[in-house]
Amino acid sequence: MENQKGPYREDVERNRIFTIALIYEKAADKLAHWDAAEAEACYRKKIDLLMPLAPVSFGMAETLRKLSEVQKSQGKTSDSENTLERYKEMCRQLEEIKKDTLAEHPELLDTTFIRKKVLGNLHLNEEQERHDYELLNRYRNALNAELYRDDFYPEICDFFQRRGISLCVGNPTGGILLTGINPSYPYKKAERLDIDFGYTFMTAQHSYWDRERQMLGELSRETAYLDLFPLKFCHQNGFEEIMEQNREMRAAIVSITQMEIETHIKPVLIIVANQQSSYYWGRNSNATWMGYEGLEDKDVFPKEALPENLRDKDITLCQIRGFKDRPDRLNKDKLACTELAGSLVLFYGMYTERNANNPKMKDKILTAEQFKSLYEFAIQKKQDWKQNH
Repeated sequence: MENQKGPYREDVERNRIFTIALIYEKAADKLAHWDAAEAEACYRKKIDLLMPLAPVSFGMAETLRKLSEVQKSQGKTSDSENTLERYKEMCRQLEEIKKDTLAEHPELLDTTFIRKKVLGNLHLNEEQERHDYELLNRYRNALNAELYRDDFYPEICDFFQRRGISLCVGNPTGGILLTGINPSYPYKKAERLDIDFGYTFMTAQHSYWDRERQMLGELSRETAYLDLFPLKFCHQNGFEEIMEQNREMRAAIVSITQMEIETHIKPVLIIVANQQSSYYWGRNSNATWMGYEGLEDKDVFPKEALPENLRDKDITLCQIRGFKDRPDRLNKDKLACTELAGSLVLFYGMYTERNANNPKMKDKILTAEQFKSLYEFAIQKKQDWKQNH
């Protein structure tokens, strides 16, 4: 994570303002039907907050339209008409921006061109490129606030749409899956990265990826990578707070990720490299989410059952046995059984060279050779499962 200086601190402040503005709008929407005056006050507060940041935007235009309606309901005909004129003028400005953009970049209407622009420089074969672009579009389509009217502030969808999807593509199948929670947002490059963005595990450039490839050694080429949420946000605690307020959106995004894992990647070894995200897999007895059976504390492999060079390591390794029989399990209507039964799951922290000299951490860190032993162990366990079930 970046330290809290310069552009980073500025973006944290923008995020804070944006969140407060969304809360005001959500409150106004609820108040509009029974306290128009208070709703008007809340809409005005949202406008005042966002005007310095986004004076001309679709979100601002929509707020002006709603403000005009609550003013009209109070008999403020003149105020309502003035606000409506501001709304119409902003719509005209937005339409001009759209026309100018398309005039300069007509290729933006060409789906094939967009696909090539996002993924074409990654040298994927045609089938893989098509698959990954369809996956990117599933995530993109899920960021539709209209789908989540019962969430606290579904308008956050617009925020993530503007930042763009960040997706690891070209993933190999049937091997290892490394998972995180969500990609960070590189503030210093933000002006160039507010677009959909594809990358591969082997070519991604950042110390994070260098560390992961070094950790896995020769297994890197057999490793797929997926964030549970391909949504750019740097503060993990802040991201989780947003997700807590938008449970339906959160479920929709994780559902897409699970379907990609089940129907395409189908790993024999899963490395959950973000401990805070472990409950999405079904590790917590009171949080179903993807709902895999066999991942709770009582299911952890005993040390004597591990490969010899892993027995002195403090690791949490489990084996998926199926799905939990819970009514709230994601994709219950699409996945009657799991392709991952028999696959191993390692709940592994983001350990780095900084942890190597920490006596409490040294037994948690695996070498590339130990990961190789673990992968071979996972392959054997998967084969044994298939023979016995």
